[in-house]
Amino acid sequence: MTPPVRSNEAGIVLVNVLVILAIASSVVFLMLSSRDVALDRVALQADAARAEWLALGAEASVVDALRRDLDTGPEADHFNEPWALVIQEEAVLPTGRFSVAVKDAQARFDINLLAAGTLSPAIFLERLLAEVGQTPESARDISRVLSVTGPVARLEDLEAYGIPPQVLGALEPYADALPVPGTINLNTADPLLLRAMFNNRAAAARVQRLRDSRGEVTRDGLAEADVLRPENSGFTSRIFDVEVLAESGAARVALRSRILRTDDLSGKGVVVIRRSLVPPDSPPPTADAANESGPRIAPGAAVTR
Repeated sequence: MTPPVRSNEAGIVLVNVLVILAIASSVVFLMLSSRDVALDRVALQADAARAEWLALGAEASVVDALRRDLDTGPEADHFNEPWALVIQEEAVLPTGRFSVAVKDAQARFDINLLAAGTLSPAIFLERLLAEVGQTPESARDISRVLSVTGPVARLEDLEAYGIPPQVLGALEPYADALPVPGTINLNTADPLLLRAMFNNRAAAARVQRLRDSRGEVTRDGLAEADVLRPENSGFTSRIFDVEVLAESGAARVALRSRILRTDDLSGKGVVVIRRSLVPPDSPPPTADAANESGPRIAPGAAVTR
């Protein structure tokens, strides 16, 4: 009698069916998972795009305020003007939120003035370094480096020429490397910088009180305070730094920009000369990362009239 085989065959078929179902289920699961990952990626990219546009929109508001100031207040730049009032702790919109910080780059000493090899900026740097607890030798070292290399793009570039990082760290709140020559704005300079500029603590204190009471320093105000205007000082600024923190959904970005204002025979204008879009809380980008190779003033977004 022939042994039955139907049950074995049925078992084999059932196993095959189960294997096929398992494979199909895995494929469907992978397809759904891939779809979910793709949707998440698309959503994150959309959030990132909205955050970037929020940041660029905030930057544009600063550019516009600085451009209007060329018409409404060209004789002085201080913290009671509309360009400074653009600063916001946080603004909430249906598409996300952002905050804006605007800093006057000419509230600090332009280290690139030392590249000309003249005596006055070198003497001032010695006084400034003394105010922050550094030695006169450091000032002379920096002067020698810049007289040979010429202007630098950033203050920290001097470390590559042997200037100790602790010296640059002490200078950083009060000095910067500007892309065009600039005087120190008496309306926005730190009190420590004022002391180094006037080389007279009593005179610096009188100017500080004048600024606190009136919101700005003028030529007439200096005369009333019985102080002479220091060399390499002024009342206006051309260069400003902007930092915008923007958030939309799961995306957060930080936009850092440097803005240059011009007012000459070719007309009035406001130009973004440096811009970087980075994750929040990251260190400032290097010159290469900020596309600063070549000419020191790169083309950028502009508003001119």
